[in-house]
Amino acid sequence: MRVVKLAAALSLAAGLIPLVAHSPAAAQSVEAQSVEAQTAISGDTSTIPPIIPTGAFAAQSQLRGARLSPDGSHFAFTTVVSEDLFVTVFDAETLELADAVKVGEQDDFNWFRWAGNDRLLISMLMEDRRETYRYSRLLAVEVGSGNLAPLILRRMSFNGDNIVHIDPDGNFVLVSMGQGIGAYPGVYRFDLDNLAAGPPEGVLVQRPVTGLVDWFADEKGVMRLGYGRQRGGRRHLEYRSSAADDFRTIARTRVDDEDAFEYWNWTGLRSGRDSAFVFAKPEGSDRQALMEFDFATGQPGAVVFESADADVDSVSLDRDGVPLAVGYAGDNFRREWIDPEIREWKRQLAVALPGSRVTILGISDDRSRLLVLQSGSADPGALYVFTPEARNLALFAEYRPQVRAQNLSEPRSFRYEARDGTSIQAYLTLPRGRGESGLPLIVNPHGGPYGVRDWDEYDDMVQLLANRGYAVVQPNFRGSGGFGENFELLGNGQIGRAMQDDLDDVVAHLVARGTVDPERVCILGASYGGFAALWGAIRNPEIYRCAVSFAGVTHFERQLHYNQDFLFGRNRGRWWDRVDGDQTDFDLDDVSPAVQVGRLTRPVLLVHGEEDEVVPYSQYELMVSRAERDGIELETLSFENAGHGFDKPEDEQAYYDAILDFLGRHNPAD
Repeated sequence: MRVVKLAAALSLAAGLIPLVAHSPAAAQSVEAQSVEAQTAISGDTSTIPPIIPTGAFAAQSQLRGARLSPDGSHFAFTTVVSEDLFVTVFDAETLELADAVKVGEQDDFNWFRWAGNDRLLISMLMEDRRETYRYSRLLAVEVGSGNLAPLILRRMSFNGDNIVHIDPDGNFVLVSMGQGIGAYPGVYRFDLDNLAAGPPEGVLVQRPVTGLVDWFADEKGVMRLGYGRQRGGRRHLEYRSSAADDFRTIARTRVDDEDAFEYWNWTGLRSGRDSAFVFAKPEGSDRQALMEFDFATGQPGAVVFESADADVDSVSLDRDGVPLAVGYAGDNFRREWIDPEIREWKRQLAVALPGSRVTILGISDDRSRLLVLQSGSADPGALYVFTPEARNLALFAEYRPQVRAQNLSEPRSFRYEARDGTSIQAYLTLPRGRGESGLPLIVNPHGGPYGVRDWDEYDDMVQLLANRGYAVVQPNFRGSGGFGENFELLGNGQIGRAMQDDLDDVVAHLVARGTVDPERVCILGASYGGFAALWGAIRNPEIYRCAVSFAGVTHFERQLHYNQDFLFGRNRGRWWDRVDGDQTDFDLDDVSPAVQVGRLTRPVLLVHGEEDEVVPYSQYELMVSRAERDGIELETLSFENAGHGFDKPEDEQAYYDAILDFLGRHNPAD
């Protein structure tokens, strides 16, 4: 895929400026901003809001992945113009366009990162001439000059974008690469300070070591950790305290070992010390916390932060490796700012931007500028630039200007008791202006399923359905992440069984309290949620009038043989154990919709992307063929250019239109 630098600033402005809607007063004080923000989010919940077109929900945001440069002078994000993806750079002071790089189609782009203040690193997916294999490559771009260059070796493996270290000043980057298919990776240095001279040559700074597949460096770029993977599920860690030391094995385990090394998830290695931070469970706790860990002794240290009711799963560090904030789950996602100065800024921003969650996306190294997102479960969001010294809060643009927050519905977190007494958390979104009783319901289970969960965040599908008059419930059924290890393990062996019971039980709960009309319930989901929708209609036709499945698993045996990593993260135990649990009589065919389709008596809309590489299109084809064999009628829809999601707004809009048409015929809201 070509990467093309746009030729002139005029063409940039003509193509991109209309996508960015600046506020009439581009910069306001923190205090003045609060009045405008409060007015924008208010809305009358007692009246039915206007119909929001499906095209508005399908219009993909033009502000994806916004990142602030280290010095706070610029920020960058990706945007789409006429189906082409650009990485755009804006001046954080003037909010004017500074540069843009055309990177091709959306599905060829992975991510971008700043390398210092004047360069970007862009990860791209490419394809061989036979269109058989996809592989990743890094491109270095110099902002404002037009200079760009690939970071490649003459002979290299598929994975070419595994960054180990970026020089804080952006002069070089260290990348882990293998010289050829199947080769163990070494670490190569690419100098970035003279891209005008052409592609920099990769210089080997860490030789490959047999068995080691990942390398980790401290803040000075010294390789300190190596992660090894061998046949038979064996894993090991190699560690050294400094460049002058030899690597030594500090841990060995098998992924199916119940006593496996618990401290694999680390961050924050710093020169001159052996300690780093890990996410692990303190002794006697069921919840994951942020802890110190000493790699020299192999012993955990002090607990840095823990929550009484949620797993800590992320941390933000400054350039010196000091924790600034932690993120943790529970019934809702929260970020706790440990640094008192930033915590005070966050408090002030929350006052200035009331009504929705305020998220600090980036902080310059000298703390002179912040990139801020205001968003919520009923607010698509807006991007701001905050300058603390001047108390200047500037609105840059809204994420979805066509979708107004005052017309959306706020999800409510609640808990219900499953039939076996397990407490389940869920979100319920009610349609505005239609009361709170006797409503039509859409059950919307998440994908995954293990270790994944729904959050209290903006969701196009949920808001579309609520706008059309449906109540929507999103249960975090057993096996979901964020509620502790014991809750996640409750899902072992329960696909299509107790995990499905949890979905049925939330319907019973809402019916019992009068919120839902039991005769008007449908189920809709994607990926694993698509499976749950299909299985719900087959297994419990007395509960569900209809089902919509996008990219749903229809045959578990085939899916798991297609990709044994599907549904399961590293070091979570053998994949089969998660599905089979400790039961000897569990046959996946008993819960596979393609096998059980002959039992289907309810209307089903089956949707799939033909380029799906997660749940392959063959799962859709099998379901269709088995239904035809058994004389079962399905409503079907496939998208030639879609994968496990949508890249093109017109495809996503067609999907939404098909859902509304289907529900209008089989479970009308009015």
